Amino acid sequence: MPDTLPYPRRMTTRSTLTGLMHEVSSRNGDWASPRDLGVARVTVTAAWLASDDPAAMLLLLAALHPKRQVETCIALATGMSFFEPMRVEAHSMSGRLPGMNFNGRSPFYFIHLYQLLRGALRTLDDTERSRLGFELAAAIRVVVPDPFTLVGPAE
Repeated sequence: MPDTLPYPRRMTTRSTLTGLMHEVSSRNGDWASPRDLGVARVTVTAAWLASDDPAAMLLLLAALHPKRQVETCIALATGMSFFEPMRVEAHSMSGRLPGMNFNGRSPFYFIHLYQLLRGALRTLDDTERSRLGFELAAAIRVVVPDPFTLVGPAE
């Protein structure tokens, strides 16, 4: 995946993962294949580590890894299960074995977790969303310390 876009784009240190993902999501394109972020990998990784926006973090994972990620999605939902909507989703995922036929779309995509979390966070007041956002972002980084490789901590 190239590190730059065909047009100039610089992500400054003041830029956030939230801003980057807003820009990436506003571009037309196919979310079924990896998206070009338009900034250097090291810059995105630094923004990932500093982010307190769990929705932007899940959207970044969806942009980089659009294919089905069963184990990582279950681990993410389980890691964020202190938040009720994610607890319910983790329970739902545990009942759906990979390869199992079921009605509706598969929950084992990062874009699904992003949409679920974004919708759930919208119902909270600003103070609660801010507090919970920090905790959810930390939980995401425990499961996925590096968004480019999806390599979790050694067990």
